[in-house]
Amino acid sequence: MTPEQLAAQLRQPSGADGATVAGNMNTSNQPIIANTYAALTLQGAERLLEIGPGSAGHLPTLLAQAPDLDYTGLDLSADMVKAADALHGFRPGVRFTHGDIRQAPLPENHYHGILAINVVYFWQPLAPALHAIYRHLKPGGQLCLGLRDQQSMSTLPVFEHGFLTYEGPDLMQALADAGFEQPAMTRHPEDSVSVLGQVMHKTGLVVTARKPESQP
Repeated sequence: MTPEQLAAQLRQPSGADGATVAGNMNTSNQPIIANTYAALTLQGAERLLEIGPGSAGHLPTLLAQAPDLDYTGLDLSADMVKAADALHGFRPGVRFTHGDIRQAPLPENHYHGILAINVVYFWQPLAPALHAIYRHLKPGGQLCLGLRDQQSMSTLPVFEHGFLTYEGPDLMQALADAGFEQPAMTRHPEDSVSVLGQVMHKTGLVVTARKPESQP
């Protein structure tokens, strides 16, 4: 695949190449997945929406964090929804749906937590996606975003095609502008193998924020 073709598959995996890319992402993204999961403050029997889970290879780890978790996975790729459902659709309280967060037919003021890992790059423009997430969160609900910083994303040609990158503080400001409160960020240095099989020295960011308990 050319860098441009790979970028398209990273955004919306499809077909045989998409299945391969999704499998590689489950491996290469393990550090940022683990760090983002650790930032979640889930209790038992809460509702969580994950945006862009792909084939949801790490879902068992997430489900182990909180008993009786009600999980919805929303993905832009119909192929990934099908693959995730085949792997995990039998699990109680787990469902997958196809759609774009900006237009998804999801309930408002509903989710205790919303999670997105290595997806924020594709929300262009950013504000409509953040406003949609805000609507779907319950008052007091938590948003967790896992991503690689701008410097890490500049190391491979693939990231020149359709990726909007962040340093961290700029994303926190966008969250505040969208009405979220308590934006916070942690940095996580990591060495990992990229989807192209190259060892990369990267910095993962986990950005969290909450929807205010009381609405204006």
